[in-house]
Amino acid sequence: MSNNEKIETVATNFSQLPEASLAQGKLDEAYAACLKSLNSQPEFASTCKTLGDILQAKGEIEAAKNYYNKAIKVFPNFVEAHANLGSVYAKQKQWGKAIDAYEKALSIEPKLAGVHRNLAKVWQRLGKKELATEYTYQALLLEPESVTAREHLNLGNKLLASGQIEAAINCYRQTIKLQPNLSKSYQKLGEIFIKKGELESALVVLSHGIKLTTKNPRLYYLLGEVFQEQKQYDAAIVAYGMAIELKPDNFLFHKKLGDALEQKGQLDAAIACYQKAIEINPNLFFGYCSLGNIYMKQQRWDEAISTYRQATIINPNFFRVYLYLGNALVQKLQNDAAIDAYLKAIRLKPEHPWFSNYSILWKFLINQGQLQPVLNLYQNATKVNPSSVLCYVNLGEILTEIGKIDTATTCYQTACYNQTYQSYPEFVEQYWDLPNTKRPNFIIIGAQKSGTTSLFHYITQHPQVIPAIKKETHFWYRDFDKGINWYLAHFPPIPKSENLITGEATPNYLEYYHSAKRIYSVFPDVKLLVIFRNPIDRAVSQYYHWARIKKEERSLEEVIDAELEILLANPTQPHGDRNYWHQESGHYIGRSVYIEFIKKWMEIFPREQFLILKAENLYETPTNTMKQVFDFFGLPEYKSPKYRKFNSGYYPPMSKSCHQRLNEYFQPQNQRLEEYLGIQFNW
Repeated sequence: MSNNEKIETVATNFSQLPEASLAQGKLDEAYAACLKSLNSQPEFASTCKTLGDILQAKGEIEAAKNYYNKAIKVFPNFVEAHANLGSVYAKQKQWGKAIDAYEKALSIEPKLAGVHRNLAKVWQRLGKKELATEYTYQALLLEPESVTAREHLNLGNKLLASGQIEAAINCYRQTIKLQPNLSKSYQKLGEIFIKKGELESALVVLSHGIKLTTKNPRLYYLLGEVFQEQKQYDAAIVAYGMAIELKPDNFLFHKKLGDALEQKGQLDAAIACYQKAIEINPNLFFGYCSLGNIYMKQQRWDEAISTYRQATIINPNFFRVYLYLGNALVQKLQNDAAIDAYLKAIRLKPEHPWFSNYSILWKFLINQGQLQPVLNLYQNATKVNPSSVLCYVNLGEILTEIGKIDTATTCYQTACYNQTYQSYPEFVEQYWDLPNTKRPNFIIIGAQKSGTTSLFHYITQHPQVIPAIKKETHFWYRDFDKGINWYLAHFPPIPKSENLITGEATPNYLEYYHSAKRIYSVFPDVKLLVIFRNPIDRAVSQYYHWARIKKEERSLEEVIDAELEILLANPTQPHGDRNYWHQESGHYIGRSVYIEFIKKWMEIFPREQFLILKAENLYETPTNTMKQVFDFFGLPEYKSPKYRKFNSGYYPPMSKSCHQRLNEYFQPQNQRLEEYLGIQFNW
């Protein structure tokens, strides 16, 4: 122990009498005792600090400050003196000096809950709400039992608003610990877990909250959201119904119930819910959109048009409703009005992938000879926003359609430059203008409706993967006549010296044998990924996709009956003969006979250039599956923070007899696939 510390220990003992008097409110007696102590030992820091406390209590602020500073001068790490000096400065509204004093105290002793609380008050007075919240939270961590459940709840709300999610969760959990029946804490926790995608955690906390507090409609609503996200639509409908029973005038509850009913295929019941939601809130924009979408499914075109028009009145700047309106007008052959609606949608949102393969808008504009105004629009849009990606992609699509391939190629190159610069500016600045290689390192070749979009997205999350400007180029089977430069314009130039890769995913390639020959002739060492899904699920998913884009009007059972009749009549060609593939059909079953396609590709490319994946594994164990993928690429492992499932949908269950017929058809084909690849799929 140093001499100073020994002196302070003695001084502390001498100061106990005045501190006791101070605690009893005997200020004069305490003051006299301190002066007596100082007469014998004038450099006692503890006595100086006590005198500061007495003078502060008597309202003599300046004198108190002097004694606190004197105590600090004698004993620089006197934490109580720093803290009390901060309080004096705070009383005088000398905020900067108060902050300095409090922070000095915390640097000496970080676990002073009271100092954290005082600093929080100072930051609150200065309008720094986030800092005030942070210091309040630190105080609660140190003394969690010192405040009420409501205070924990309020602090949790502030932390949540400032984006401090984990800290907010801690506060809500402490709220539950202190007051288990406070339903708001369960509600907030449920909302957080839903946003984080932690549905099982949300389900646990919401179910527990409902058991303890049965009258909170928001808990039932959130529970419905969890069930709906899990595609448990019957359970979601029950939960939303309970929320409505408790609060029947909440338009959002009716809207969400309508969504669940629509996803379940109960369209008339969904209409009633949307109409009720609109009755409660006549300006419910998305209620009108959802109602119009159901009318479209039911081919009630006039009602759909009227509903969408009402939506445009409520929100005239939402691009998608004009797309919906245009689609409805096309069905009524009101072509001029449809053109106006589509062009309005594009003007509102030029940075959007409008011209996909199955876009009604795209095909309609071509058929109506309306590409010129769209071309003019995008030529202007790229001038206004030269750093855009999708505006240049869309302009490239239009120029490709009208045969201006070289100009389209330049547009794709610009889009690729802009996209890469946004994510990898250092790469662009270092390598873009060098004579580097433009080529895909990998191609996902299929199968359709088997998770290729999710797989491609997971791959491109890796920091060493620079994606093409489009997931699907369709080059090797459909646009081969556009030339290799047109294709390569979709990819960034990657030097061979860098461990970076790029690629694309066009699931149609698998079905086209000539695609394999073409790719091999240009890129014989490219890595090929194939993802297979349970063939029945794949066929059903494709059917509902085609039905959604108006390419299929027959029922699922009609389709299956018709295709099985053709396929079973040709047992030597289990995926269909030439006539089968030329018919006006989705070839739903034939596309699921994977063995007939993959063996033709493996006649061209060596087996080691393929990675065969199972779609069910991708979704059940995405981390393990993606490790396989990155090992195949020669890249280090990368775990995405969240594996979102893309393009998922809900389909009403098919009849057992129909499912059985498909299962009987596919079993021998699946067995052939497993024997050929040496992989067990267990479908």
